[in-house]
Amino acid sequence: MNAVILALDIGTGSARAALVEHNGTIQALVQQEYDQNTPRQGWSEQQPKLWWDSICSCISQLKLLHSEIFSRIEVIASCGQMHAPVLLDSNGQLLNEYAQLWNDKRCQQQVSKFKGSNDWQSLLSKTANPPTTAWPAFKLKWIQEHETQLWANTAKVLMPKDYINFCLCGEIATDHSEASCFYLMDAYSQQWDLELLELFSIKAQQLPPIVESHTIIGYTQAAVTHTGLPIGIPVIAGAADMVATLIGSGVCSPGQASDSTGTSTLLTVLGSQANTANPLLNNVLINQHVWGNFSILDAGGDAMRWARLAFHDNQKSYQEMLTTARDSALGSSQLMFLPYLSGERTNAASRSRAQFFGLSRNHRAADLYRSILEGVAMAAQRNLQLMRKQDHSPVTQVIASGGGAKDRFWLEIKASIYDLPIVKPECEENGILGCCILGALAINKYYSLQEACARVVHYSEQVLPDPKMRDYYAHAQVLFDQLYTQSQQHYLSLDKLAVLASSTQKTS
Repeated sequence: MNAVILALDIGTGSARAALVEHNGTIQALVQQEYDQNTPRQGWSEQQPKLWWDSICSCISQLKLLHSEIFSRIEVIASCGQMHAPVLLDSNGQLLNEYAQLWNDKRCQQQVSKFKGSNDWQSLLSKTANPPTTAWPAFKLKWIQEHETQLWANTAKVLMPKDYINFCLCGEIATDHSEASCFYLMDAYSQQWDLELLELFSIKAQQLPPIVESHTIIGYTQAAVTHTGLPIGIPVIAGAADMVATLIGSGVCSPGQASDSTGTSTLLTVLGSQANTANPLLNNVLINQHVWGNFSILDAGGDAMRWARLAFHDNQKSYQEMLTTARDSALGSSQLMFLPYLSGERTNAASRSRAQFFGLSRNHRAADLYRSILEGVAMAAQRNLQLMRKQDHSPVTQVIASGGGAKDRFWLEIKASIYDLPIVKPECEENGILGCCILGALAINKYYSLQEACARVVHYSEQVLPDPKMRDYYAHAQVLFDQLYTQSQQHYLSLDKLAVLASSTQKTS
């Protein structure tokens, strides 16, 4: 019988575990959902303990339901949501009950102060990224200033999948994809940069060593036997979830492009170097030789998750909502949705807001759902237009991945708005497949990442732009962009109203 890889995915909306053969065949998959905690506007957090408990539950379910396949686990490969600092003390004990998530904006003041007191554009050759609330360096600066004792006790800083790996094998490490987005790594040496560490008052020993994603960093210990895992299974460093998803959809070489829609929508174009020509765009290191120039829309798939919660208290399924959306006409009966529910990164003002524009008594649920799908695609198109102006190889098609690639209707909308063909992988579990590829590389099933992707990833269909939809959306995009620009001036006023409301409640 074939050996299998245990693939773990620590997402923003759920933890998942799968048993996968090295050729990409998924034998079993289980999932445990959870939610984000949002105690204030712009804050988003989760408990690291929740991640670990959920992963343990998923592993135990695999053992219970698929014991024979479970017994053939040869290596463990993880991916996870990025940028959420997990703090450990000198004994390896968890310090922070809640971790700031990638979409948490509470460190905006620290970002603004840094930009005002440093020539951050001259640092781009090192950081490969502009200052933004997403990067752990700024989240750690917020902790230094607001939770001083917590920081004083911090011996190590890990990211979510690195923390899960630590719980599994007791070893501390991170990979290039995570490290490149700390805002603390030198893009040239691909190691922690002493100048940046000094700027943020962080000691090098507080950060994990940086290794390749497929590096075996340790072996399962006795502490995890309650899940059914035996002692001694290799654990690899793994990758950030966006990079695992890219790899699992076959995007691994310069010139390729991707739309990965899960909680967020990530648009990525690969190149041999970090592209810093536009300081509003970001870069992530795929491996030592390939960079991904990317933009992110924080509330991509999360916009539909929000609608499901806000309108239906999670009682209606996503598929029911998508089916209903098909009943709305092109353009959602002239209803437009700006999907900035969690602010945004690709903008000098990160605290944007979402809105419906054009809402009337004639609109029905189908129009609201479709306008969300169209609004996410138009917001992504704004970012894609920025990226297509850069010096990358011309983009001739987009490879779609993540949960957003499961629905053909949404892909038709995106293809028409992007005016590009969209290719859909056969396997929709791209993050899990990416973990599989990295795990297979670790145990020498393939010679290179490119070979592994070519053998494991296959494509099912191509979705072409619809000429009529494309022409309509080209006009609609002009209005969307105008609304986007004209709304910026009002966000500060909303912030001031939020402060006034808060102070009023305290005195009443």
